[in-house]
Amino acid sequence: DLIIWRYIYNNKKQCCHISIYDIAKECNVSRTTILRFAKKISLDGFSDLKTMLKMELGQNNLSPSVDISEAAVALCKKAGEEVAKQDFTNANKIIYKAKRVFIYSSGYVQENVANEMKRLFISCNLLIYEIKGSDEFKRLFKNVTKTDLFIIISLSGESSHVVEFAQKLHMNGIPFISLTRLKSNTLANLSLEHIYVTPVALPTAVDNDYESMLTFFLVVEIWYVSYSRYLIEQIGICDLSPKI
Repeated sequence: DLIIWRYIYNNKKQCCHISIYDIAKECNVSRTTILRFAKKISLDGFSDLKTMLKMELGQNNLSPSVDISEAAVALCKKAGEEVAKQDFTNANKIIYKAKRVFIYSSGYVQENVANEMKRLFISCNLLIYEIKGSDEFKRLFKNVTKTDLFIIISLSGESSHVVEFAQKLHMNGIPFISLTRLKSNTLANLSLEHIYVTPVALPTAVDNDYESMLTFFLVVEIWYVSYSRYLIEQIGICDLSPKI
Protein backbone atom coordinates (compact mmCIF):
# COMPACT_ATOMS: atom_id res chain seq x y z
CA ASP A 1 0.00 0.00 0.00
CA LEU A 2 2.84 2.39 0.79
CA ILE A 3 4.47 1.71 -2.59
CA ILE A 4 1.16 2.40 -4.38
CA TRP A 5 0.59 5.57 -2.38
CA ARG A 6 4.08 6.89 -3.10
CA TYR A 7 3.75 6.23 -6.83
CA ILE A 8 0.36 7.96 -7.08
CA TYR A 9 1.53 10.89 -4.93
CA ASN A 10 4.58 11.47 -7.11
CA ASN A 11 2.70 10.99 -10.41
CA LYS A 12 -0.73 12.53 -9.79
CA LYS A 13 -1.18 14.04 -13.24
CA GLN A 14 -0.10 10.88 -15.03
CA CYS A 15 -2.35 8.70 -12.85
CA CYS A 16 -5.39 10.74 -13.95
CA HIS A 17 -5.12 9.26 -17.44
CA ILE A 18 -3.45 5.82 -17.28
CA SER A 19 -5.25 2.54 -16.67
CA ILE A 20 -5.31 0.42 -13.52
CA TYR A 21 -3.10 -2.11 -15.31
CA ASP A 22 -0.47 0.55 -15.96
CA ILE A 23 -0.31 1.52 -12.28
CA ALA A 24 -0.20 -2.12 -11.23
CA LYS A 25 2.71 -2.69 -13.60
CA GLU A 26 4.60 0.37 -12.33
CA CYS A 27 4.16 -0.75 -8.71
CA ASN A 28 4.82 -4.44 -9.43
CA VAL A 29 1.49 -5.46 -7.91
CA SER A 30 -1.73 -6.96 -9.21
CA ARG A 31 -4.83 -5.13 -10.42
CA THR A 32 -6.71 -6.51 -7.40
CA THR A 33 -4.17 -4.94 -5.06
CA ILE A 34 -4.84 -1.52 -6.62
CA LEU A 35 -8.59 -2.01 -6.16
CA ARG A 36 -8.10 -3.01 -2.51
CA PHE A 37 -5.98 0.09 -1.99
CA ALA A 38 -8.76 2.32 -3.38
CA LYS A 39 -11.32 0.72 -1.07
CA LYS A 40 -9.03 1.12 1.95
CA ILE A 41 -9.17 4.89 1.46
CA SER A 42 -12.99 4.79 1.29
CA LEU A 43 -13.40 4.81 -2.49
CA ASP A 44 -15.62 2.48 -4.53
CA GLY A 45 -12.97 1.71 -7.13
CA PHE A 46 -10.13 2.90 -9.33
CA SER A 47 -12.30 5.28 -11.39
CA ASP A 48 -13.24 7.14 -8.19
CA LEU A 49 -9.55 7.42 -7.35
CA LYS A 50 -8.82 9.01 -10.74
CA THR A 51 -11.74 11.42 -10.34
CA MET A 52 -10.48 12.45 -6.90
CA LEU A 53 -7.00 13.11 -8.34
CA LYS A 54 -8.43 15.23 -11.18
CA MET A 55 -10.45 17.32 -8.76
CA GLU A 56 -7.48 17.79 -6.46
CA LEU A 57 -5.23 18.88 -9.32
CA GLY A 58 -7.89 21.25 -10.61
CA GLN A 59 -8.43 22.83 -7.20
CA ASN A 60 -4.69 23.34 -6.73
CA ASN A 61 -4.52 25.27 -9.99
CA LEU A 62 -7.51 27.49 -9.28
CA SER A 63 -6.97 31.00 -8.03
CA PRO A 64 -8.87 31.63 -4.77
CA SER A 65 -10.34 34.75 -6.32
CA VAL A 66 -11.91 32.86 -9.22
CA ASP A 67 -15.68 32.92 -8.89
CA ILE A 68 -18.20 31.18 -11.12
CA SER A 69 -20.16 34.39 -11.68
CA GLU A 70 -16.95 36.26 -12.57
CA ALA A 71 -15.98 33.49 -15.00
CA ALA A 72 -19.44 33.66 -16.62
CA VAL A 73 -19.26 37.43 -17.06
CA ALA A 74 -15.73 37.19 -18.47
CA LEU A 75 -16.84 34.43 -20.88
CA CYS A 76 -19.80 36.44 -22.21
CA LYS A 77 -17.72 39.59 -22.53
CA LYS A 78 -14.92 37.89 -24.40
CA ALA A 79 -17.33 35.99 -26.65
CA GLY A 80 -19.20 39.21 -27.42
CA GLU A 81 -16.00 41.06 -28.26
CA GLU A 82 -14.93 38.20 -30.51
CA VAL A 83 -18.19 38.19 -32.48
CA ALA A 84 -18.25 41.99 -32.74
CA LYS A 85 -15.05 41.81 -34.80
CA GLN A 86 -16.62 39.53 -37.42
CA ASP A 87 -17.54 40.83 -40.86
CA PHE A 88 -20.04 38.56 -42.60
CA THR A 89 -20.41 40.68 -45.76
CA ASN A 90 -18.53 38.35 -48.11
CA ALA A 91 -19.97 35.21 -46.51
CA ASN A 92 -23.50 36.56 -47.00
CA LYS A 93 -22.84 37.33 -50.67
CA ILE A 94 -21.48 33.83 -51.25
CA ILE A 95 -24.45 32.15 -49.56
CA TYR A 96 -26.96 34.32 -51.41
CA LYS A 97 -25.50 33.40 -54.81
CA ALA A 98 -25.28 29.66 -54.09
CA LYS A 99 -27.81 27.34 -55.68
CA ARG A 100 -27.44 24.76 -52.89
CA VAL A 101 -25.71 24.97 -49.51
CA PHE A 102 -24.13 21.96 -47.78
CA ILE A 103 -22.58 21.82 -44.34
CA TYR A 104 -20.03 19.39 -42.92
CA SER A 105 -18.78 19.20 -39.32
CA SER A 106 -15.68 17.37 -38.10
CA GLY A 107 -16.78 16.49 -34.56
CA TYR A 108 -19.62 16.19 -32.05
CA VAL A 109 -19.60 19.81 -30.86
CA GLN A 110 -19.15 21.05 -34.42
CA GLU A 111 -22.16 18.95 -35.43
CA ASN A 112 -24.26 20.74 -32.80
CA VAL A 113 -23.12 24.06 -34.25
CA ALA A 114 -24.10 22.85 -37.73
CA ASN A 115 -27.55 21.81 -36.51
CA GLU A 116 -28.07 25.23 -34.95
CA MET A 117 -27.08 26.90 -38.20
CA LYS A 118 -29.54 24.74 -40.15
CA ARG A 119 -32.31 25.60 -37.69
CA LEU A 120 -31.67 29.35 -37.80
CA PHE A 121 -31.16 29.86 -41.52
CA ILE A 122 -34.33 28.02 -42.49
CA SER A 123 -36.16 31.06 -41.10
CA CYS A 124 -34.94 32.86 -44.23
CA ASN A 125 -36.00 29.88 -46.34
CA LEU A 126 -32.43 28.72 -46.80
CA LEU A 127 -32.22 24.94 -46.60
CA ILE A 128 -28.78 23.77 -45.54
CA TYR A 129 -28.09 20.11 -46.24
CA GLU A 130 -25.89 18.32 -43.70
CA ILE A 131 -23.30 15.82 -44.92
CA LYS A 132 -22.81 12.83 -42.65
CA GLY A 133 -19.38 11.27 -42.97
CA SER A 134 -16.79 10.60 -45.67
CA ASP A 135 -18.85 8.15 -47.71
CA GLU A 136 -21.73 10.57 -48.08
CA PHE A 137 -19.34 13.32 -49.13
CA LYS A 138 -17.77 11.11 -51.81
CA ARG A 139 -21.19 10.15 -53.24
CA LEU A 140 -22.37 13.74 -53.21
CA PHE A 141 -19.17 15.10 -54.74
CA LYS A 142 -19.99 13.44 -58.08
CA ASN A 143 -23.02 15.70 -58.46
CA VAL A 144 -21.86 19.08 -57.14
CA THR A 145 -21.05 22.08 -59.31
CA LYS A 146 -19.46 25.49 -58.91
CA THR A 147 -22.91 26.91 -58.18
CA ASP A 148 -23.02 24.93 -54.92
CA LEU A 149 -21.53 26.05 -51.62
CA PHE A 150 -20.02 24.08 -48.75
CA ILE A 151 -19.63 25.24 -45.15
CA ILE A 152 -17.05 23.24 -43.18
CA ILE A 153 -16.86 23.51 -39.39
CA SER A 154 -13.64 22.27 -37.79
CA LEU A 155 -11.94 23.30 -34.56
CA SER A 156 -8.35 22.82 -35.75
CA GLY A 157 -8.83 22.93 -39.50
CA GLU A 158 -6.17 20.23 -39.80
CA SER A 159 -8.09 16.93 -39.51
CA SER A 160 -6.96 14.63 -42.31
CA HIS A 161 -10.44 13.99 -43.74
CA VAL A 162 -11.35 17.69 -43.51
CA VAL A 163 -8.19 18.70 -45.36
CA GLU A 164 -8.88 16.01 -47.97
CA PHE A 165 -12.42 17.36 -48.56
CA ALA A 166 -11.13 20.94 -48.73
CA GLN A 167 -8.45 20.05 -51.27
CA LYS A 168 -10.97 18.29 -53.53
CA LEU A 169 -13.33 21.25 -53.41
CA HIS A 170 -10.52 23.74 -54.00
CA MET A 171 -9.07 21.83 -56.97
CA ASN A 172 -12.49 21.63 -58.62
CA GLY A 173 -13.30 25.30 -58.06
CA ILE A 174 -16.22 24.58 -55.74
CA PRO A 175 -16.57 27.39 -53.17
CA PHE A 176 -16.60 26.72 -49.45
CA ILE A 177 -16.59 28.74 -46.24
CA SER A 178 -14.57 27.55 -43.25
CA LEU A 179 -15.39 28.06 -39.57
CA THR A 180 -12.35 27.28 -37.42
CA ARG A 181 -10.30 28.29 -34.39
CA LEU A 182 -8.42 31.58 -34.73
CA LYS A 183 -5.07 30.41 -36.07
CA SER A 184 -3.51 29.71 -39.42
CA ASN A 185 -4.72 26.33 -40.67
CA THR A 186 -4.97 24.40 -43.93
CA LEU A 187 -8.77 24.49 -44.13
CA ALA A 188 -8.95 28.27 -43.76
CA ASN A 189 -6.14 28.80 -46.26
CA LEU A 190 -7.99 26.77 -48.91
CA SER A 191 -11.43 28.29 -48.33
CA LEU A 192 -13.00 31.09 -50.35
CA GLU A 193 -14.02 32.81 -47.12
CA HIS A 194 -12.97 31.98 -43.56
CA ILE A 195 -14.58 32.80 -40.23
CA TYR A 196 -12.35 32.53 -37.19
CA VAL A 197 -13.49 31.77 -33.65
CA THR A 198 -11.57 31.73 -30.37
CA PRO A 199 -12.86 29.20 -27.77
CA VAL A 200 -12.70 30.64 -24.26
CA ALA A 201 -11.00 28.65 -21.46
CA LEU A 202 -12.95 28.15 -18.23
CA PRO A 203 -11.43 27.35 -14.79
CA THR A 204 -13.00 23.98 -14.01
CA ALA A 205 -11.87 21.77 -11.13
CA VAL A 206 -12.07 18.48 -13.02
CA ASP A 207 -10.47 19.34 -16.35
CA ASN A 208 -7.96 22.17 -16.62
CA ASP A 209 -8.12 22.22 -20.41
CA TYR A 210 -11.86 22.83 -20.80
CA GLU A 211 -12.81 25.42 -23.42
CA SER A 212 -16.30 26.82 -23.90
CA MET A 213 -17.76 26.54 -27.39
CA LEU A 214 -20.18 29.42 -26.73
CA THR A 215 -18.37 31.63 -29.24
CA PHE A 216 -19.07 29.15 -32.06
CA PHE A 217 -22.80 29.22 -31.38
CA LEU A 218 -22.82 32.99 -30.93
CA VAL A 219 -21.02 33.51 -34.23
CA VAL A 220 -23.63 31.38 -36.01
CA GLU A 221 -26.46 33.37 -34.42
CA ILE A 222 -24.99 36.74 -35.38
CA TRP A 223 -24.22 35.41 -38.85
CA TYR A 224 -27.90 34.49 -39.21
CA VAL A 225 -28.96 38.00 -38.09
CA SER A 226 -26.48 39.54 -40.53
CA TYR A 227 -27.72 37.36 -43.39
CA SER A 228 -31.38 38.19 -42.72
CA ARG A 229 -30.55 41.89 -42.91
CA TYR A 230 -28.55 41.30 -46.08
CA LEU A 231 -31.62 39.69 -47.68
CA ILE A 232 -33.72 42.72 -46.84
CA GLU A 233 -31.13 44.94 -48.52
CA GLN A 234 -31.16 42.72 -51.64
CA ILE A 235 -34.84 41.96 -52.17
CA GLY A 236 -36.73 43.84 -49.49
CA ILE A 237 -37.97 40.63 -47.82
CA CYS A 238 -36.70 37.11 -47.20
CA ASP A 239 -37.11 35.05 -50.36
CA LEU A 240 -40.17 32.86 -49.93
CA SER A 241 -38.94 30.08 -52.19
CA PRO A 242 -36.51 27.75 -50.41
CA LYS A 243 -33.28 26.79 -52.14
CA ILE A 244 -33.56 23.09 -52.89
